[in-house]
Amino acid sequence: MTSQLLICISCAFFACLLATLFNPTLVLLAYKKGILDSPGTRKLQTKPVPVIGGISVYLAAISSSIVMNIFQPTESLFMALAACSIIFFVGLLDDLTDISPYKKFVFQILIVAILFASNSYRIDTMNGVFNIFDLPLPISLLISLLTGVGLMNALNMIDGVDGLSSGIGICTCGFCGFYFLIHHDIVYAALAFTFLGSLIPFFFCNVFSRKYKMFIGDSGSLVMGLLAYIFSCRILHENDALIDSKNVSLMVAIFAIPIFDTLRVMTMRMVHGGSPFKADKTHLHHIFVSLKLPHMLITMIILLMVVSIEAFWFLLFSFNLDVTIHTLIVLAFCATMVWGVYFYLNYTKNHRPERFATYTDWALKLRKNPDKMVSKIGRFIDGLKMNEHGLLKYRAQRKH
Repeated sequence: MTSQLLICISCAFFACLLATLFNPTLVLLAYKKGILDSPGTRKLQTKPVPVIGGISVYLAAISSSIVMNIFQPTESLFMALAACSIIFFVGLLDDLTDISPYKKFVFQILIVAILFASNSYRIDTMNGVFNIFDLPLPISLLISLLTGVGLMNALNMIDGVDGLSSGIGICTCGFCGFYFLIHHDIVYAALAFTFLGSLIPFFFCNVFSRKYKMFIGDSGSLVMGLLAYIFSCRILHENDALIDSKNVSLMVAIFAIPIFDTLRVMTMRMVHGGSPFKADKTHLHHIFVSLKLPHMLITMIILLMVVSIEAFWFLLFSFNLDVTIHTLIVLAFCATMVWGVYFYLNYTKNHRPERFATYTDWALKLRKNPDKMVSKIGRFIDGLKMNEHGLLKYRAQRKH
């Protein structure tokens, strides 16, 4: 166990180091080549921001995965890494040329179908939930497609405030990494810690820095979504699981925030006669933005909700309930947590404006210390002058 933990820590450290080295050069390259996300009516930034964070995360994680072979053979990860590479380039193409949501949707279906055909990554069992074990092949394919495509879109759509998607990605990789580690599944544990390490430098640049600020883009969020599907399939088929067949509810708990938020948003769009893929400002983070909370505080609140759901799952697990009852209670708690917060604040905003104004006043008082902390950490990161004399000169950035 100790040696496996050291392997995971080494992979995370190496990926973190690579991402830290990649970020400055990529930011300068983005400014020079105009790879920027410009402000718009549905966007929260006020100036163009490089949209190359996904490149840094992908390159650092893939490079670290190759080095991982020094410690552990990784042939079993070939299909997973190949699929992540394909969806990365699809996302990168979208970041550069803004391809239509429907073309992106087709690519997502094809990638999940290929993974399903490989027989390694499919959801073909419910592990006793509703007394269902093995699923028929057509049902298995349908659920696998819904889960894989759903997670990719959920992680992509929740990327709305600084640090949120990468923060959820860090939590996901952390939870899944430790799950695989305690089950001695070292290859997937190392993969999870590798992506965790590559996300940490991006998180700090995205949340705190001005000089090296960047967005993760579709090239990063789609990879994280596909990785979430790969981890889900692996958790579902983990041999001799220590959680007594309650891994279906564990999957729901880990990805509850993006899943339930996206379900609500897409359902409401269709109810109002719109396209489920048409962007708007009805996500959970948008209601917190309307309270005038700073991005960092919004991210921390939502990540606290993620941790709370995980803690509830572990608390419920200690009661040794029937697997179906356990799953239903977890589903109810997740829906109450995610939908309840949004509907309460949205109802208060529309029907109790005086109470909502009170909440806004509280938020304005709360944001002073977080804003100071963000500025202080940002000045520290910007003062590092990382790669100042690297492949590109900093004056390329100053021109913009």
